[in-house]
Amino acid sequence: MPKINIFCQASFKKGLGHLIRQIHIANELRARNADVFFYIPKFQTAEDIIKDHNFSFSIVENFDSGFSEITEPTDVTLLDIQDTTATLIKNLRKQSKKIISFEDQGDGRNHVDLLIDCNLHPEDSKSIPTQILYGLPYSVLAPEFEKLHSKERHFEGQIQSLLITFGGTDPHNITLDLTKHIPNETKATIIAGPGFNSFQKLKELDSNRFCVVQNIQDMASMLASFDAVFCSGGVTLHEAMCVGTPAFVISQVPHQEDKAKAAEKSGAAINLGQAHSWNKDRLPEIFQLEKKDLLAMSTAGKNQIDGKGLQRIIEFIL
Repeated sequence: MPKINIFCQASFKKGLGHLIRQIHIANELRARNADVFFYIPKFQTAEDIIKDHNFSFSIVENFDSGFSEITEPTDVTLLDIQDTTATLIKNLRKQSKKIISFEDQGDGRNHVDLLIDCNLHPEDSKSIPTQILYGLPYSVLAPEFEKLHSKERHFEGQIQSLLITFGGTDPHNITLDLTKHIPNETKATIIAGPGFNSFQKLKELDSNRFCVVQNIQDMASMLASFDAVFCSGGVTLHEAMCVGTPAFVISQVPHQEDKAKAAEKSGAAINLGQAHSWNKDRLPEIFQLEKKDLLAMSTAGKNQIDGKGLQRIIEFIL
């Protein structure tokens, strides 16, 4: 039974995307008889999610400490903390046979055994002196997305059903800001993530125009049931592309906008910019999109992401 440690970032500001990705990976690893243990910062929402999935975990105060308290040898260490240091990787090697890092933007990525980054392009990877799995084929999504990827999409005309979801925490309150600019005749469903701090304000919205839901267990089916989605440039963008749901993207953090720009260039999304300065002037363009426009965006998204990234990565890890 391989022993695997997962170090994962999660907070109100950084959101839950890193953790959800690793939960998908951990579930698959456990199904193949791996012994998985999580290390996370102190964040109650993250703790609750890990408990719900019945994984053991420990709270880490500082990801740069090197985890000297870990004494048992580990077969594989997975890092999803975005900015690692060379010192951290050096210290982890004392306990781990192999180290794999996800979407790592720190100097430590030059010292791991494998870097996995679905946002990297061939030209980006040339300067990184380690083995890399890059590009959208390695986007990690829940298993349900692979199943729904092949489902044919139909659009009746302009947007008939709209979904709004800005991650597990929505630290910039994009959701509430956006609701002020949705046309009166358009009804929308809002997903309030588990770390959302403004749920009471959402409940005060006009219930004839906005339906607020929580605790979505099957995000793939949810996304596939709507004509379009407003979302951040994180995992949800890739989820939407996989099931062919046109996405209009307002990014929570700067590096997400690179992903949003790439999705727009491919024809699968419209990039509205970052949370503090998103482009409201493009909303009329969005709500005037016709059937052929939505279908073209849907097809472009599916052509980019097939939902099989999780299984590809599991094979490499094992």
